[in-house]
Amino acid sequence: MEYLAGLYKTCGHVVLEKAAVGDICAAMAICGDLPLPDKGEAAAAVTGELKGSLALFFSKDFVGGISKYGADYLQAAVFGFSVSPAGQAPVIGPGSEFGSGSAGILAAGENAYVYASEGSGMCIVRTAEVFGKKKFVKCVSQEFGGEDVIVLFSGTVILACPEKWADEVLLNASNETTEEYLSVLDAADIADDDSFDRHIRETAGEEFAGCITALAVK
Repeated sequence: MEYLAGLYKTCGHVVLEKAAVGDICAAMAICGDLPLPDKGEAAAAVTGELKGSLALFFSKDFVGGISKYGADYLQAAVFGFSVSPAGQAPVIGPGSEFGSGSAGILAAGENAYVYASEGSGMCIVRTAEVFGKKKFVKCVSQEFGGEDVIVLFSGTVILACPEKWADEVLLNASNETTEEYLSVLDAADIADDDSFDRHIRETAGEEFAGCITALAVK
């Protein structure tokens, strides 16, 4: 199993990390902080310190846990990542303070933890087979926020992206257009992370606004 990680953004913030612990792949992809004028109270700005703390969490806590306990560390500990001591925001998960909110992917081996913050404007979409046909399926919406752990198979692609774009472009596309998007994001045809960035940009199109971060499994 091999991970491809990519991103595309016109605004917002992205934290993207990848590692290999022996033969176990690991990745973290978090994006968000869309401009939401109707959200009310302004969210805290995304700082370099915050992005650095996320990168440190991945390289130290998460990769360190995988090194010690193996890929099962994701399943055993992941829901603990989304809680924190009273008065403190969790590092990742629906309640994390990442600007206006975020959606994210944390993966190890054959499983991925995904989440979206309530009201963030972001969601999680994945490729899946529905009645024998490959489609895009929304896993977590920003309407109420939430989190889940999903199983990864070869060819799986997960996107953390603006929900408005997902609804209007990916999920409501004609069958023919959906097949075109799926062919562009076919992990078997993508050479490396830089190539994945270009494929995501092609899928987003010229009218896209916001940020996408994605994980693909080869």
